Amino acid sequence: MAKKRKSYNTTLRADLTRRLRILAAEQGKRQNDLLEEAIQDLLNKYEEDSQVQALSPVPTAERRKHPRAEVSWPVSMITSQGLFEGEIKDISKGGALIQCRDLPEAEESLELSIEIPDHHLSISATVEKVRLNIDESNLALPMYDLAVRFSGIDVDQRTQLYEAIEGQVYSLAY
Repeated sequence: MAKKRKSYNTTLRADLTRRLRILAAEQGKRQNDLLEEAIQDLLNKYEEDSQVQALSPVPTAERRKHPRAEVSWPVSMITSQGLFEGEIKDISKGGALIQCRDLPEAEESLELSIEIPDHHLSISATVEKVRLNIDESNLALPMYDLAVRFSGIDVDQRTQLYEAIEGQVYSLAY
């Protein structure tokens, strides 16, 4: 059974529409079918690249190696531009999602100081930026969600961080 279609109008570059017509004729397919195939490939690419689930009624499999814990931990990002404050919204052994109002300019890596209130700990870590989402629902004060991957943590602090994360994951499971 064919899926229900909905009209969607847009403009495209003339050279692309010409190439699309030629491809459709060569493949014996409708241009619309080729466009849908291309859009599906694009959506799949961005889902894989960003590790963000699509808004779909069918859940996709979790691709993360480590379980995430939802937290509300203060974090400072130390950069050459100064100090940027934020809050870790979820964290795993592999990385974290930081929510902040101000964002440092693009740098290869960031130094973090993570405060873990329940354990009275402050952890220092080097991270790499993975993804950035911008919530522009309030244009006067946009909110940034910065996903980072841990790339350097002292061995003792890593152990303490892992214990704190495991404690959060365990407490959420029960």
